[in-house]
Amino acid sequence: MNLPDFLAAPGRAPKAVALDLDGTALNSSSRMSNRTSTAVLALIELGFPIVIATARPERVIPVLVGPEIAARTSLVHLSGAAGIGRHPLSGTAWNPIDREQARLTWDIVSARPNAPRMTMEVDGRRFAVNHESGVDELWAFNTATPDMILSLDEALAAGPAKVSVNGLGDDLSATVDELRAELSAETAVVPAADNSFINIHNVDASKSRAVDALLGPHGIGLQDVVSFGDDLPDKDLMLETGWPVAVENAIVEVKDAAQFLTASNDDDGVAMVLERLIEAVTGADG
Repeated sequence: MNLPDFLAAPGRAPKAVALDLDGTALNSSSRMSNRTSTAVLALIELGFPIVIATARPERVIPVLVGPEIAARTSLVHLSGAAGIGRHPLSGTAWNPIDREQARLTWDIVSARPNAPRMTMEVDGRRFAVNHESGVDELWAFNTATPDMILSLDEALAAGPAKVSVNGLGDDLSATVDELRAELSAETAVVPAADNSFINIHNVDASKSRAVDALLGPHGIGLQDVVSFGDDLPDKDLMLETGWPVAVENAIVEVKDAAQFLTASNDDDGVAMVLERLIEAVTGADG
């Protein structure tokens, strides 16, 4: 491991946290451990801005991290297409996908053999899916209600934020290649989870840009952020923030882009770093 030493750099210690969820702050059961939750809440009590930065939609966040953390952290969701600042931050970020590009994505993936499951996200609450069981799973997960479910045409009319493709563990590399060949340069196709999942969104939507949009008005630059990640959608955070930390289970590209390395998501790697940050913050206050 190569953990950051915040106490050794008091003049440039972080002023905010950008925290990826899946594979990073969440364990293999897609939940936040008690140790990580305790560290996050301790920083919140100290008035430290924390931004959850995830490809997930807003509606699932309380289930994943708990209602208190969800209510008290700022959120960059839908792969950076949307963001909302909560105290001590404020403001919003919004970079939706072009409607025609979203529709073309839907058509391309639908024509693939054994068409993977798709979700067209509108705003982190409303969405359309191409498979009924997808809705059933969301209801079972307590993250969807009937008013959230839109038809494809309704989602397109409302203005989609992004499209997600889930191969349920299957390799979607060929689908990634086809989407990149057919979609415009204004649309990003970002695989994750060993190419079994694809995020399709506006090329200008990224976690780092949305985090910057929430922090910048409060005088906090990306160089003042300690960020955490594990997969390709987190690479921009690793490259653009001042204190980028990869978890041990991160892919090679993320480890190479990061400056620091902590333990895995199942071994409380995020908590290890946050606890060091708490020591630095409380030491400075003392």
